[in-house]
Amino acid sequence: MSTRLVLFSACLLGISPGLPAQEEQAAATSNPLRVTDADLRQARSPQATRDILPILRRYCTGCHGPETSEGGLQLETALNRKPLVRDRDTWNNIAFLVGHRFMPPEDEEQPDDATRRRLVAWIRVQVDEFDYSTINNPGDVPIRRLTHHEYDNTVRDLFGVDVRPASQFPSELSGTSGFDNSANTLFLQPILMERYLGAAEKVLNAALPLEPQTEAQKKAVARILFVRPGGDISDREAASRILGRFLPRAFRRPVPASTRERYVSAVLARRRSGSGFNLAIREILQAALVSPSFLMKAETPLTGDGPTAISDHDLASRLSYFLWATMPDERLTQLAGQGTLDQPDMLDAEITRMLADPRAETLGTRFAGQWLGSVHLGTRIRADPIDNPWCTETLMTAMRAETAMFFVSLVRDNQPISRLIDARYTFLNQELAKFYRIGNVRGPKMRRVELKTDQRGGLIGQASLLTVTSFPGRTSPINRGRWILADLLGTPPPPPPPGASELSEELAERSRLSRRQKLELHRKDRRCAACHDAIDPLGLSLENYDWFGRWRTRRRRHTVDASASLPEGHKFSGPAGLRRILLARRQEQLVNQVIRKMLAYSLGRQLEYYDETAVRAIRKTMAANEFRFGTLIRAITRSYPFRNRQRQPGRPSS
Repeated sequence: MSTRLVLFSACLLGISPGLPAQEEQAAATSNPLRVTDADLRQARSPQATRDILPILRRYCTGCHGPETSEGGLQLETALNRKPLVRDRDTWNNIAFLVGHRFMPPEDEEQPDDATRRRLVAWIRVQVDEFDYSTINNPGDVPIRRLTHHEYDNTVRDLFGVDVRPASQFPSELSGTSGFDNSANTLFLQPILMERYLGAAEKVLNAALPLEPQTEAQKKAVARILFVRPGGDISDREAASRILGRFLPRAFRRPVPASTRERYVSAVLARRRSGSGFNLAIREILQAALVSPSFLMKAETPLTGDGPTAISDHDLASRLSYFLWATMPDERLTQLAGQGTLDQPDMLDAEITRMLADPRAETLGTRFAGQWLGSVHLGTRIRADPIDNPWCTETLMTAMRAETAMFFVSLVRDNQPISRLIDARYTFLNQELAKFYRIGNVRGPKMRRVELKTDQRGGLIGQASLLTVTSFPGRTSPINRGRWILADLLGTPPPPPPPGASELSEELAERSRLSRRQKLELHRKDRRCAACHDAIDPLGLSLENYDWFGRWRTRRRRHTVDASASLPEGHKFSGPAGLRRILLARRQEQLVNQVIRKMLAYSLGRQLEYYDETAVRAIRKTMAANEFRFGTLIRAITRSYPFRNRQRQPGRPSS
């Protein structure tokens, strides 16, 4: 049996393999190599890249060359994609595998440790020491359609009726940024165009009934049909005035007179065919709602290849869809038309106004909900109501609301990012407070509650996040630890090396073993331990929470052990200890992750390597003000990629 098969079988069963002496020695030496300062100095030399290429050809391209490309890696292609930092994840994984001696495979020729250190050091220099000051690229946001949520919000604010027709649209996907507003996933499928036609009719039926009965209906009609033909006002004049106000709001930019005239002519054509004015204008408004100018989020077309500042109207649209997930309101549109929105004092005042508006709550429900995963509670993840009658829709709604309202409070109160971890308050109603065993909270309304226990506080103790990182009916320290590393901190563990696998079913079903003991067995093989040494302690410290986030001190008649130790030796226990270790050891990673996530969400695209310049500039601005959320919002809206665009080779542009 080959060495790789022995190791794979051992990891699958969660036992330590019985290897021959020389193979035991190889497994024992799989601790990562330590790159020295001398290695890094050598890697910075002008001839370093030239010297590395023969190493890659000798040890790597046999499996990762033009003809084989095992694991989807073709090294020559990767080397030709300059700068190498554009494929940071790929090169980081190569450094991990080489540095832990997982690659090349044991049955292939092996480089000595000095050669391994040279290769790892060269990757570290290429990736970690890249000079971002050499890049001046703001990126671009390709033309994209509105998300379903943006569509609902936009027709609500355009017509003053909240009918939410997008609930009948096909489900959306999240982009590589982790958000559903990422341009690389927002295409117009044929089935969606059919739904848009029906949605437009539904919206107009609600907003412009031909015979309004209620005061709300009359108000909605008057909002759009603020002028009627009659007396000195002709059909053309009335249609021109109505469409002259409606089209720029619907299309979110100034509309040329020729475009308005086409819509006016269509109204007049219907009048000549016998339609009443209200019906004619309604049909044309319905047509506007299926126009690409309404459905697509497009900006002023670029005329050159270099960086270009966006227009004030495009800035208004970027602001409103970032902070509100909807169209610009009258105030933003007015300032954009005056050309004053981009003035620093004016922009700052508008951000303050927008954050105080209820529409800014989408930063909690959409941004935080998608970043942290709480949005999936009750949809992708839920408890069987028959076996778990306590898990009501209202409870899950409150759990999601806790996370959303907590995040929005941090933004509105301009709290430091560290409050994500150590806040001593949360948002509860009576049902959720009872679930948490917190007293003196009455009624269904969610409200801020000061906490007097270390069991809750910050994101770590919120049931929505503890649930979406568990399996149905049981906790998963691996999922929870991976969530902390990947989602919360933005430092995902590398992909499992060859020979590693998930925790086997046989091991998982050993009822006599505690979860901690099973994970210890799983880590016996260094291929498993290379990642799980970092993942498992974080998840094990949360074992006092059951699979739906309820606090427990015992499991299967045994006291819950929530003690943990990081690979570098730092010991801690329980959620309180985890909070302390995250703030003491990982706060910089948390700050960087929040910056990157919010910048990606604001731009509606995944970040590229050249966006790191903006990330670092935003971080520098925040450092002068204790890394506060309000400072982050303002720094993003002033950032180079938020205020500029540049055509990207091989990509369509607005």
